[in-house]
Amino acid sequence: MSAVAPRAGRSISAAVPYVKTALDRIEISYRQPPEDMAVERHSVQIRNGRVPEEDLSLESQGFILARWPSRLVRERRRELIEENTRPSEVVGPVNLAYLAEMEPLVMQLSGAREVFAQYGTVTVRFSKRAAERGWMAASAFAHLDFERSEIDRLLRETLEITGRQIAPFRRQVLLQTWRVLTEPPQDMPLAICDGRSVSSSEMIRMDFIGPPGSRNERVRSRACRFDPRHAWYYFPDMTPEEVLVFKGFDSACPDAMNAMHTTFDDTSVASPVPRGSIECRFIALYD
Repeated sequence: MSAVAPRAGRSISAAVPYVKTALDRIEISYRQPPEDMAVERHSVQIRNGRVPEEDLSLESQGFILARWPSRLVRERRRELIEENTRPSEVVGPVNLAYLAEMEPLVMQLSGAREVFAQYGTVTVRFSKRAAERGWMAASAFAHLDFERSEIDRLLRETLEITGRQIAPFRRQVLLQTWRVLTEPPQDMPLAICDGRSVSSSEMIRMDFIGPPGSRNERVRSRACRFDPRHAWYYFPDMTPEEVLVFKGFDSACPDAMNAMHTTFDDTSVASPVPRGSIECRFIALYD
């Protein structure tokens, strides 16, 4: 692993892509090339999350960066990529091992009563400049992966498939983890938005059309209209030893838009590395 020192500037100017539509609900397909999507790019200041003006947390902004090295990524990176080159209804052994590595981190950061992986959610992506490919392209515009109506389905399906038994709970949070698989500096980092700066009135309902016949054949998610008040962050020069953890849904504030996210072209880097990344989701339950 390289020892590139993360950049220390407080922010960069970059173009963040938003969906371009006058509709209140749109539909996109996993087969649809990102360049075919109707997006508009807005120049914004993206804050450096490594030198924030205030402490970052899951409860406030909706995201946090943690150091959490992975033996699977270090020793079995190729197997991890190959197991995620095509959509599958079955979680393979390398994916299961990676999820087991990640679960203690999510438990530690969430303070939940219990945490377990949402079944079938490991996704490997590569930027458009990378020679490698996953079955899902890098995100093309600011979005949240789920709308409120999807969350109960995700929990129900995970319990049915895994046979897990749970006690009644008061609060449910979907937490997402994102890790780079490539060395810094990346060409397309992940930008993530402070949920407090986004209004639910800016939401665009979005149907994601996944592989036919799969559990995710149609997933109700959310895009967002641009507003200059959106407070964007990124973590420059992430390494494979780091993990960005962020909220995808919180039943305590079910209409909150945290944490909206997207990739963006980091033109501040002279010779960037084509980015590869791995993401997965966890369900956290609270008494």
